[in-house]
Amino acid sequence: MKVVTPFIPEDAPFSAEQRAWLNKLLADLFPKHLSPAPQASYRLGLYFASQSGTAERLAKKMSKLLREAGHAPTVQSVESLSLPALGQETYALFFASTYGEGEPPENACAFRDALFSDNAPRLQALRYAVFCLGDRAYEHFCQFGIELDDRLNALGASRITARVESDLDVDTPFSAWSAQLLKAFCDFGPTLSEAAQITASPAAVNLAHTRENPYHAPLVDKRLLTHPSSSKQTVHVGFDLTDAELQYEAGDACGVLAENDPALVDEILALLSFSPSDTAILPKSGPLTVQQLLRHHLQITKLTRKVVQRFAEKAQCQTLSTLLTADTGELETYLYGRGLIDLLHAYPGVLSNAAELVELLPRLAPRLYSISSSPTAHGRELHCTIGVVNYTAHGRDRGGVASTMLGRRMEIGSRVPIYLHPNKRFRLPKNSEAPIIMIGPGTGVAPFRAFLHERRALGHTGKNWLFFGERSAETDFLYCCEMKSFVDDGHLTRFDTAFSRDQAHKVYVQDRMLESGAELYRWLNDGASLYVCGDASRMAKDVDVALHRIVSTHGNLTNEAAQEYVSALHDENRYHRDVY
Repeated sequence: MKVVTPFIPEDAPFSAEQRAWLNKLLADLFPKHLSPAPQASYRLGLYFASQSGTAERLAKKMSKLLREAGHAPTVQSVESLSLPALGQETYALFFASTYGEGEPPENACAFRDALFSDNAPRLQALRYAVFCLGDRAYEHFCQFGIELDDRLNALGASRITARVESDLDVDTPFSAWSAQLLKAFCDFGPTLSEAAQITASPAAVNLAHTRENPYHAPLVDKRLLTHPSSSKQTVHVGFDLTDAELQYEAGDACGVLAENDPALVDEILALLSFSPSDTAILPKSGPLTVQQLLRHHLQITKLTRKVVQRFAEKAQCQTLSTLLTADTGELETYLYGRGLIDLLHAYPGVLSNAAELVELLPRLAPRLYSISSSPTAHGRELHCTIGVVNYTAHGRDRGGVASTMLGRRMEIGSRVPIYLHPNKRFRLPKNSEAPIIMIGPGTGVAPFRAFLHERRALGHTGKNWLFFGERSAETDFLYCCEMKSFVDDGHLTRFDTAFSRDQAHKVYVQDRMLESGAELYRWLNDGASLYVCGDASRMAKDVDVALHRIVSTHGNLTNEAAQEYVSALHDENRYHRDVY
């Protein structure tokens, strides 16, 4: 007899804890002496190309759904996937992020290059599906995922289901895509040769603190790192993890579930024609008031092409519609610095109910910050280094959602919902005697502060070299006293700074690298690992160009040989980049 156990679906209007409790109740009430009919199960490879961790999170979530359905998935990064191994797969699911100018994440570059090479093998036996992650604010939306899907198909692989291209709000399209896949595997039937019967035990409820179940950490330290006269504001914050189920390593990131500025929310509420107490259903969160939606759940400070397009259709506004068909530069100029408040001022009365807000706006995404503390040196206190984003645009003061919350509104004693995001590709060398080279301008110095404290606390004897850059030594020298103490006690073997505005011509970290190219090349030949953290759009690219130039010049290598040398650093896990 086939028995289907009733359960509460994920899109039901309950919290995760409520859903888990109700599902347990249903399981207890269900007759346990009846066994479900055996169903075919399949072995699948789930591969993620992740920059911020969202693709990895979805891959693991899909794995859990597949296991609950009786299948046997395995999850791994495309970083460790070879084409011969892929050729042995029958089913594969890909979770592909895109960042920068349509580029793959750092961990996917080698796989992408192999897949698009002329000698890539045919993959006729493979059935696959691709879930793309991107941001419609960028011109090359989901480009890597689209290229991955097209290339797999060109190599003879067949799609299980159509590619999905998700914007910042990934959960809704993921739910639909995962449901399609689960149905597809059910429809395949039990006659495939690789089908095997697997008894799946009920998934245990994970009570550890996660993105879905964050820890509300007490803010126990907060201080300004830049001088009050600086044009920038960078703050050091500390969270107490004494009561948290959280363990981190140097190199990991801290996820912050930010909330929008209450003053901005109040201003928006005053412009709406419906009540702040009206409710709308947000998928996976249930019914929420307008005030709750705007304060905690929806992105209100940033416009995207998709938001403007939806608003233009609702408003039947020719001006916005024309803008959407104009050249990319004109639309980008309009989008810069504008948020929901600007649309409501310019086009009043367009939105008539709370549900339209949910349809219009993407979800408010968590913010990830590199952890700047060492678990060995700082115990149960976690530190982050926050660059507070403030600027004026279109006659209004604007600010970053999380950075202004932490830098301006939160005071010591406040509680902030956080979770940990492991960064396994940004770890210290296992060999305590190995030298390291760290390049981190601005807040990119955060993980390297953690590295230095960790190595000193553990007694590592490997040499340490740090390149740090900012605008001015007098106003923007982050962790100045700490770094000088590291130099004084010999722990920081070399410390090169680049303060761009302290001389007539601007100097950056890549310039300091080139100035010390011969020594840097010697360190690399002596086994040093090189780490880069910070801006992906310019700094990381300039540093990479400088690295290739150094290797070519001081190794007396051709451009092709220098490229092979740097590629070998990647392969040997000695070139690490945490860029955003």
